Amino acid sequence: MTIRTFFPTAFLATVIAATVFGGARMSAQRPAFRPATMAPRSVLAFAADTAKLYTEAQATDGAEVWTKTCAGCHESKDVTSADFRTKWGGRALFELYTQIRTTMPDDAPGSLTPEQYTNAVAYILKLNGLPAGEIKLAADSVAMAGMKFEVPPPAAP
Repeated sequence: MTIRTFFPTAFLATVIAATVFGGARMSAQRPAFRPATMAPRSVLAFAADTAKLYTEAQATDGAEVWTKTCAGCHESKDVTSADFRTKWGGRALFELYTQIRTTMPDDAPGSLTPEQYTNAVAYILKLNGLPAGEIKLAADSVAMAGMKFEVPPPAAP
C-alpha cells in the first residue's frame, strides 16, 4: 500500500471506528422556546395552551385591517378553506406572517406596520376557530417561529 492510499484509507477507518465505537451520537437539538417579549410565566402559559396565541383585542384590530386592506381581494373563506388549512396547518406562524407581510397588499407589499400584519394574522387565527387568550401575539420572529398554526378539526354536523 502506498502512502497516497494509506492516509485516506486510515482516515476513513478512523472516522468509521469513532462512529461505531465512540458511543456518542450527534443529533440536532430543537432550540428552546424563549421569546424575549414574554415573561417566564407567559412562556409557561404558552406551553400549556398553544391554541391561545393572540388576544381578542388583536383579532378585533385585525378585522379592521382585513376590512380596509384585505377584503378588496379576499373573502374570509380564502383563509379558512380546506386548501388554506392544508397548506398552513402545522407550519410555523412566522411563515404565515412573513408570507402576508412580504406579499400583501398586492399593490403595496410591506406597506402596513408590523402590528397591523400581526393583527391580521390574529384575525385569521380567529376565523379558523382558534380561541383568544391573554398573551398578545408579537411580531417577533423568534417567538412566532416557535408557534405552530394548529387548526382545530371541523365540528361534526
